[in-house]
Amino acid sequence: MKTLKAAVVGAGWVGKMHALAYKSNPRVKLEWIADVNEESARKMAEDLKVEYTTTFTELLEKDIQILSIATPPDTHFRMAKAALEKGVHVLVEKPITLDVKEAEILMDMTEENREVRVMVGFSERFHIGFNAVKKRIGSIGKPYMAHGWWVHRANSSKGWIWDPEKSGGAIVDLGVFLIDLFRWYFNSEVRMVECRSGNFVFNDAESEDTASMFLKFRTGAFASIDVSRFLPNSFPSPLNVGMHLYGTKGCMKVDTSMSLPLQIFTEEDTSIPDLLRTPKLWISDEINYFIENIITGKKHICTVKDGLMAIKVALGARKSAETHKKVVFN
Repeated sequence: MKTLKAAVVGAGWVGKMHALAYKSNPRVKLEWIADVNEESARKMAEDLKVEYTTTFTELLEKDIQILSIATPPDTHFRMAKAALEKGVHVLVEKPITLDVKEAEILMDMTEENREVRVMVGFSERFHIGFNAVKKRIGSIGKPYMAHGWWVHRANSSKGWIWDPEKSGGAIVDLGVFLIDLFRWYFNSEVRMVECRSGNFVFNDAESEDTASMFLKFRTGAFASIDVSRFLPNSFPSPLNVGMHLYGTKGCMKVDTSMSLPLQIFTEEDTSIPDLLRTPKLWISDEINYFIENIITGKKHICTVKDGLMAIKVALGARKSAETHKKVVFN
């Protein structure tokens, strides 16, 4: 079986997780790391015993079949488009772009050339708890309401995550994860979004540190999402992510900060599925799944359309926060 050659652009924490996942898959050979910061690129490359470059155009000249894009969101479109034009499979971190028209261009490109795969890094779909919800969702009847939260610990008010032109702000950068999950669970598109945001801790930041949004789906279901960049140092994890999902026959709870990935409550009983295993980052499951689908030719989830619909809603939420008015989608 032919070994696929992979590269990762972006030598930050997420890029490292992508690189380690490729290194652990026997059907892939990680060959290159790219980052504009030479020190970061060199260190990661030395740790993983691969080559590095500081130039993305040089990277695309190499003999690679898979590219992970783990750079700030404002670079995603340019890099994904260039890779697709070279016939390289792309795994692009969320959000797919910061512009709806750019996401539409990428979708058109994938429809014109179905031999090249593009998957969006909605890694929560591969988290053991969130993934189990999708598989067991019938146990709570028809889902109609959800509440989710995504909170992470920002160390300061500086850096690209605070620049809305680079990250989309917390509303987009953090919100797209749960927007995508709830689209997946409800199997429906969002009809309306309303959002409010503010700065309660990082008052000198360029963008909001906290936001709360309300989503109404075309099926009539609705959901609320809270995001924030503040998490106390005493909290046992730098991330606090979870959700409650309510159905006509019960409810489910996922809390990634707990040792129990999923709890299911119905009128009859409470169940805790046997999901415990050796802890590992679910990015590995995501990348292994992508590789498997490239090799077998099977259809995959987390498509460009999923990325497009999620960013459309997230940008709608940002507009709502700015105007204090709800945004309705056609």
